[in-house]
Amino acid sequence: MDVQIAIRPRKGMKVKTGQVELVCNEQWWEKETPGDSGSGKLQTHSVLSQPLVQSFIADTEISAAEPVVRYARFQIPKEVPPTVHGSVAQVSWQLSARLEIENGNPITVSQEVTVLTPQVVKAGRSVASLSEEAIFTDCTLALVLVNDVVGAGGFLEGELRAKVNSPQQAKDVRMELHSSESAGEREVESVRERVSLVANLQLNTSDEPYVWAFSLPVPAQTLPTVKSGHTAVSWRLKAVVDTEQTKEAYHLERDVQVFTST
Repeated sequence: MDVQIAIRPRKGMKVKTGQVELVCNEQWWEKETPGDSGSGKLQTHSVLSQPLVQSFIADTEISAAEPVVRYARFQIPKEVPPTVHGSVAQVSWQLSARLEIENGNPITVSQEVTVLTPQVVKAGRSVASLSEEAIFTDCTLALVLVNDVVGAGGFLEGELRAKVNSPQQAKDVRMELHSSESAGEREVESVRERVSLVANLQLNTSDEPYVWAFSLPVPAQTLPTVKSGHTAVSWRLKAVVDTEQTKEAYHLERDVQVFTST
């Protein structure tokens, strides 16, 4: 991460030191005793094992004539989590600059920054590795995906196939995208997107399956697949065939991975 720091004084001053620090904080809920009935007390702590601090100026006289620009660079450790802003899962990164001056109070400024997950590349995937099947008494569902790894704001694409052993009246055939978050003792699952492929369709027995192509959008917000410390986020693609003949819909699920870099 490259940082530019601009100092624009209203009058001349003597700078003793200037430092910029990158911090990462994780929030989660923790029960104070094993018998606690609630979801616990909110905890916050720094994820980094050691501070990430860079010095950008020292012992410098600055005039009001023109701004002084300095630069710093940080390397993000591989083992730390990215930015996560979910319903309960929260990992935030913040950049803070501090200027110590003679004959004056320290000057500080902070700004939240976003740390992205790297793009995931899985080359040479076979059809079998991108397929999933669920067999029921009267129905067989199959997913054949174009991709199961996707960037935030992208699309999960593929085909849903259904073959029935007895006539069925489908009320709704749809694809859903679910996210699951946990932050210590708190967990939440959400349906993030839902696309109906067809409704009120008579499904008849046939040697060939019914086939529906789909393209399901992935939200653009900062919520990548992650498991680190007290924070975990996972994503799941779910196919649903809801019929008049069954109380519970036929369904098929598969884990997918979401990254946040462009």
